[in-house]
Amino acid sequence: MLNLLRMEIRKLFRDKGLYITMAVFFGILVIAFVTLKLMSSSSLMEWAIDNGFEFSVQDQADTQEFLNSTQIDFLSNLLFSGGLMAALAGITSSILTCSDFATGFSKNIFSYYPDRKSYIMAKLGCHCIMNGFFMVSLTLFTLILFLLMGFSNPLGDPLHLLLMLTVGWIALIPISAQNLLFCMLTRNPVISSILSVCCGMGVVAGTLNLFTGFFGIQIAPLFPPYLLMNAPFISGAGSSLTITSLTTNLLAVGAGTGGILLSVFASLLWSVFYIWAAGKVLEKKDIC
Repeated sequence: MLNLLRMEIRKLFRDKGLYITMAVFFGILVIAFVTLKLMSSSSLMEWAIDNGFEFSVQDQADTQEFLNSTQIDFLSNLLFSGGLMAALAGITSSILTCSDFATGFSKNIFSYYPDRKSYIMAKLGCHCIMNGFFMVSLTLFTLILFLLMGFSNPLGDPLHLLLMLTVGWIALIPISAQNLLFCMLTRNPVISSILSVCCGMGVVAGTLNLFTGFFGIQIAPLFPPYLLMNAPFISGAGSSLTITSLTTNLLAVGAGTGGILLSVFASLLWSVFYIWAAGKVLEKKDIC
């Protein structure tokens, strides 16, 4: 499995598409920060309006909200609450995995490594590394943009940032494993991407939680998207950590909040299930 993982990692970081995707998101962030800079300064805003730019009242309200937030709050909304990492993980994983079957590369892999579950584990490990690469790169680039653009937003608690990224990365593991199951079932990158994005954005969990909510039962914390998009430390609900708040957020299970430890445990259980299911499907379906 380790040989397969090394091969997948080398293939991943030699793929120009990885860096093109990163460059596109960097460009989008630059455009967003330039726009926010124009709207945060009255002189720059007047210059922009004189040169044909148009800004609505809602745009100005959003800019003011941005200026009042911390850098960590912005990152939490960008990466997790806004669904960027869920969508990015689902789409990129679908393309990379389904391409093995479309190009026939999977036949070569299984001729040397007949254990199908080792392939699933290696793919998942590669996707987790890719998710971490995107997450850390986007975080560092965003923090650099705050500095270059001269925004005075405070960073917030570094411990909050570390916990947010760690829990967010863990929450992406079952989403990537689920994507592998979709890829094994469909072998189609478009269908797999759509299914992964819908599930990763919490459509299924939210729908089920809506029905169980009528009976006073909150099941959303049992699904990975809850941890990714709605857990307090990820959603930016608090920008400072104390021992009391940390304990509360780790263990809280009342009022429909769900503790972080509960959601992490549920996410790991989902990961094991998806890995097992993807391996079973791969064993029963033709390679090509």
